[in-house]
Amino acid sequence: MDCLIELYDSEPLNNLIDVFAFRPKKVVFLYDGKLTPFSALKSLENAIKLKLPNLQFEIENTSFRNLETLRLSCKRILNKNGDGSYVDITGGGELSAIGAYLACVDSFTPIFWVDVVEGNLVSAHGCKSMEGPLEMPRLSLDTLLLAHGAAIGGYGHPKPPSELFDPLLTFCDAVFSDISLWKELCFYLQTACTTFDSPGDPLSFHAPDHVSAPGGKASPPNDDLLKLADRLGLIRQFHHKGKTISFRFHSDSVKKYLTDFGTCLELFTFITLCRCPAFHDVRISVKVDWNGMRQQKLVEITNEIDVTLFCGIHPVFISCKLSEPSSEALQELSVYRSYFGGRHSRCILVTLAAIHKDRSYVFARAKEMGITLLDGSVIRSGKLAEAVQQAVANPCR
Repeated sequence: MDCLIELYDSEPLNNLIDVFAFRPKKVVFLYDGKLTPFSALKSLENAIKLKLPNLQFEIENTSFRNLETLRLSCKRILNKNGDGSYVDITGGGELSAIGAYLACVDSFTPIFWVDVVEGNLVSAHGCKSMEGPLEMPRLSLDTLLLAHGAAIGGYGHPKPPSELFDPLLTFCDAVFSDISLWKELCFYLQTACTTFDSPGDPLSFHAPDHVSAPGGKASPPNDDLLKLADRLGLIRQFHHKGKTISFRFHSDSVKKYLTDFGTCLELFTFITLCRCPAFHDVRISVKVDWNGMRQQKLVEITNEIDVTLFCGIHPVFISCKLSEPSSEALQELSVYRSYFGGRHSRCILVTLAAIHKDRSYVFARAKEMGITLLDGSVIRSGKLAEAVQQAVANPCR
């Protein structure tokens, strides 16, 4: 395909999928400057060229509200690029699709649209032989964010190496069986690491088993979780002699995991979904830099998404909460779908709390907002990956 002509669409995936699926030599995006700022097209160009750096990218301002103006714009572009041009009307709306269709019929140019959900190409005129299943491209979070002028601004927690997947899952299972013990231990480790930090050997832990803290003393509830961490290799050389506890953290990453109360559910969710072949580009603790690639940053704005992934062409944004989430958590999660993913994306809230669906305001509110809420019963059943797949396939359930 020499030239692909696209109608810019408010749905993010409609602007990306066909370009990546066909990989033309050149793409021309038509947009209405009174409906969409030029900066949105430049962001889209950055996103597409991240994956297709040699692609020729052109932008044409026209009117999506005037049929004749749009028809003439399409005709001018088709005349300029000649044979080997195709027009995609997946996005842009009904009126713009009609204008493009009229220009294509006049010039005998093939025109089609793609059923994104079913993954089928449908001929509108002149490309009947191309109809049928379309091999959908594998998208990435980098591309999705760049298409809206944002970018990945780092990670709040480090991604665990694969050799720690099993030890971390086992430790998380123990934590989930008694979250109060984990809360006490985590508070103790946080306080002790701050008070007795060893700059020359940051992985070494050596502290009294009772540490002064604001409002009282911090102490580990018992040695069970630390002994388990030692057996799993998350810490080494654990000793609790007299009134002193000492050991070595496996790594700086593990030190961060064991001193952050909420991280265990994020790790469990990330590792579980990372191992499921239905998902790709699974990431943990992504910081979204809303300023993206802009040269001037007036205000530094970042948000953090606990777990993100793709299931086919569907971007999935997941928030993890140990306790029952608030309505504010739902609102924050919905922002990512409305801004980056559009109607093809999915939002899921995973919580360790037991949610009574008939009596929970949060569950009812999540359902109204199209957010799937998976509670502690799903975590403990060992079927989190299956539940996420079902949520992607049936978002309104």
